Amino acid sequence: MSDAIAAVSAIIQAQCAAWNNADLEGFVSYVGQDVIYVTDHGLVRGREALLEAYRGDWRDKGGELTVAIEEAIDHGASVTVVVQFWLQESSGPRSGWSLLTFAQNEGRWELIADATLRSRS
Repeated sequence: MSDAIAAVSAIIQAQCAAWNNADLEGFVSYVGQDVIYVTDHGLVRGREALLEAYRGDWRDKGGELTVAIEEAIDHGASVTVVVQFWLQESSGPRSGWSLLTFAQNEGRWELIADATLRSRS
C-alpha cells in the first residue's frame, strides 16, 4: 500500500468515526473547498453547500456507519477510492457505494469529488 493510499484510508476511517460521534464538522473537515458531491438527489458544489445539506437532514442521516475500502488507486497527484458503506439507522438500514477522489492541497489530502449511490432494497 502506498503512503498516499494509507493516508486516504486513515481519512476515510476518521470520517467514519466522526459520523458515528455525530460530529458533522469533523466529518466535513477532510473535504476540499471546491468539492463536488453527486447523489441520487443531485449535485452539491462546495464544502459550505455540503455542510448545509448535511445540516438540513443530519437527523435523518445519523446512525452507525461502517465502511469497507474495496479498491484504491494511487495516481500520484490524486487517489481514487471505491468504498462500500452500511448505515444502521432508526428508520432502517441503508447501504451503498461511493467513488471518492482525494487530492493534495498544501500537503494535506482532501476529498475533492464524491459520487455516492445507495443500494436499492
